[in-house]
Amino acid sequence: MEILIFLTIIFILSSVNLSTQYLSNYKNLEFNKNDHLGSSYIWSNHSKFAGLTIFFGDSVIKGFFPVFLCKYILNINNEYIFLYILIIQMIGNNWSIFLKFKGGRGMAIAIGSLLGINFVLALILYGTYLLLYFSKFKDGGITWIISLTITAFISIGFSLNVLYCYLACIFLTILKRVTGNQFKFDINIIINRIIYDRDFR
Repeated sequence: MEILIFLTIIFILSSVNLSTQYLSNYKNLEFNKNDHLGSSYIWSNHSKFAGLTIFFGDSVIKGFFPVFLCKYILNINNEYIFLYILIIQMIGNNWSIFLKFKGGRGMAIAIGSLLGINFVLALILYGTYLLLYFSKFKDGGITWIISLTITAFISIGFSLNVLYCYLACIFLTILKRVTGNQFKFDINIIINRIIYDRDFR
C-alpha cells in the first residue's frame, strides 16, 4: 500500500509542468499549444536563466529526489521499485493530467532519475551524449536516443534491473516522440520524430 501511495505522489509531482507554471506569470506571452513545453522551450524562447531553473526543477526535484528518497530514506523493499518510479515519472511528465495529457519530452526528468538509479551509468550516459553531440551530430534529438541505447547495452554488465530502466526510458522517449502533442499519420513525420525529435529534419 505504501508503494502505491508513494508512486501516486510521484505521478502527481511529475505531472506538474514547471514551464506552464512559469509562463502563467506572463499573460501576454504567446506560445504554440502543440509545443513541448519544457526547459529547452523556455531557454530558446524566453529566458535562459528561467530555462536552467526549470531544468533543475525537472531533473533534480522531479527526477532525482524521488529516487534518492526511496533509496536512502524510505528503504522501500521492492526489486523493481526504481523501474516503477522511472516509468511513473516519465508518464506523468510526458502526458500530464494537468495539461490534457500533453507535456514535455521527458529528457530532463530522465537525466535526474537515471542519475539516482545508478551514478556510474548516468555519468557514462552524459559523457556519451556530450561526446556525440559535439564531435558528430550537433543535434540533441538523435544524440539522446543513441546515448541511451549505448548506455543500455553497457548496463547489461551492471544488473538486469538497471537495464530494464534504460529500456523503459528508450521506449517512453520514442513513444512520446511518435505521438507528440498531436499525432500525425505520416510515416516521414514519424521517422523524423523518432530520430530528430521534430516533424521535419
